[in-house]
Amino acid sequence: MTRLVRARKNGIAKRGSVGVLAIAAAALVAVSGCGGGSPTSAANDGSGKEGPALSQAIAPDKWVSNSSEFKEAANWDSAKEVSVTLGAGTLTPSNLELVAGQPYVIEIKNGDTADHGWSALEFLRASAIRKVESPSSEIKMKLIKTINVRAGKSMPIFVVPVLPGVTKMEGLTNGSPAAGMTGTISVTGPAPTKPAPVIESLSTVGEVAAAADLVKAAQPAWNTAASVTIEMGDNADVHFFKPKVTTLKVGVPIILTFVNKGKVLHEYDAADLFKTMAVWKVSNAEGWVEGAVVRPADLEAGGQSSLYVIPTKAGTYKLADSTPGMESMAATIEVVA
Repeated sequence: MTRLVRARKNGIAKRGSVGVLAIAAAALVAVSGCGGGSPTSAANDGSGKEGPALSQAIAPDKWVSNSSEFKEAANWDSAKEVSVTLGAGTLTPSNLELVAGQPYVIEIKNGDTADHGWSALEFLRASAIRKVESPSSEIKMKLIKTINVRAGKSMPIFVVPVLPGVTKMEGLTNGSPAAGMTGTISVTGPAPTKPAPVIESLSTVGEVAAAADLVKAAQPAWNTAASVTIEMGDNADVHFFKPKVTTLKVGVPIILTFVNKGKVLHEYDAADLFKTMAVWKVSNAEGWVEGAVVRPADLEAGGQSSLYVIPTKAGTYKLADSTPGMESMAATIEVVA
């Protein structure tokens, strides 16, 4: 697999090398007070063979809330590369073996002629997720729920497993579990202690209240939803967003597309606005990611990302590229009642 690493302010080349996560011998229960439960029945991958017994890594209503500390502490130069292939009724490997505290680039491949999704929500809640990245763009969310990959494409996810356990993963077709596409993720070793995981309620993710209900009600409307495009560009030393002012409306589903028509990488950063939006998915040429709370992300030259969102709070919000040297990139997104 070709590892996707770009030189940017939050990437390896500009950040420089940082220390590898320290792994302690302390048991998970001593660290988090949850997870590490007794094994449940063994998982069946659809082939008739049973995989490892499931062992809860984290309670259903919890998540690792300090993932940014693990992302910063990890040495991404040492990230191990593994892959999961989605096929017609298959998930390969049926058991993914990982080590707590080790950074990974897990490439989610779709070897089929139809689009498929990958779901491993308990594993994702028990891990530190840096980003999902593909050739056209990166996708960042505070909580990732599913990664959907177009036929013949791949979507690598940069992740540090934090809490040990054996959790379920499965393939999806049209958003529903697909027969035979079931497996497990085994995370072994003790949880890191530097930094130590902070386990909090999912309410601390900051997802908009009733976001799931808003998105479910709006999904039929997205077929005919309004689409707004914001271009990112550069002309000599001048970098810009176009238009300078974009207007959205509270409660109206929108496909908000960022297109990089420039010659260099740019970032779309409207963090204050993103926190007020109910999110269905963020889509690019390789697939789409469903989750909660969009985070600022980079676009390669020629790339684009589409945010399927519902604004919920009126206000005037700043749009910027916070990369050093891009201070001229400033625009406004207005949300009106």
